Amino acid sequence: MRNLQAIIANYFTAYFMGVLIMGYSPVKTTMIGESWFPYALFLSFLFIVFFNVGAFSIQKIGLIITSICQRLSLIFPVAVGLFLFGESHSFLKSMALIMAIAAVVLINIPEKNSSQDLSALKHFWYLPFLVLFGNGTIELTLFYVEQHNLVTGASLDFVSILFLLSGIWGLLFMLLFRKGFFALRDIAAGIILGIPNFFTIYLLVKALEIGWEGSVLFPVNNVAVLALTTLIGLIYFKEYLNKFNIAGLVFALLAVVLISQ
Repeated sequence: MRNLQAIIANYFTAYFMGVLIMGYSPVKTTMIGESWFPYALFLSFLFIVFFNVGAFSIQKIGLIITSICQRLSLIFPVAVGLFLFGESHSFLKSMALIMAIAAVVLINIPEKNSSQDLSALKHFWYLPFLVLFGNGTIELTLFYVEQHNLVTGASLDFVSILFLLSGIWGLLFMLLFRKGFFALRDIAAGIILGIPNFFTIYLLVKALEIGWEGSVLFPVNNVAVLALTTLIGLIYFKEYLNKFNIAGLVFALLAVVLISQ
């Protein structure tokens, strides 16, 4: 499987999921005039760039460090929500945020340190910062769009066009860098990725639209996804959890409970 081709197929799959749910294509000549369109265009560029950065990071410095940086991006919208948009603040929310950050780190600690990943980190030290910056910028932009009510009543249109534009950017990159054509395995991987990817972004946007605070939603989303994937690995793939992973899972569940109060 080639990363770029699979990522492009994933975005077009996500777009067609939106079309399937709506029953029509949101592509119209008037969409360029929509208040959310510039943000969809900006986000789509970030999507294709930083999805590839994430894939490259996993290859070079490993899944563990990359996953931690991806999930720690929750700090960005939380800080903006609390200090810029004046969202509610409490002792419980502070404790939950600390637990969420601890959970992200603990769940990703392996049984033994990977000297290979740490050695690679010396050469690719900038990748964790790029991954953190990219995911944080994406979450902040989604948060900004919803805080300013730019997609009210048009969440499906916004998300679908966002994925379509991401796929188009990907095709342009593929042609520009002469990355070849699509193989069947690339398309299959893209379909598998695209369906959950669509619902992840759509439900995130929808939750913000109906009034969830960003300082609550983003930690809950990041930690819940992390806890769910850990449980799936434990139950279905019989993966081993060390004491750090178990502690991280407990912290994740406590964080979700506390931050939702």
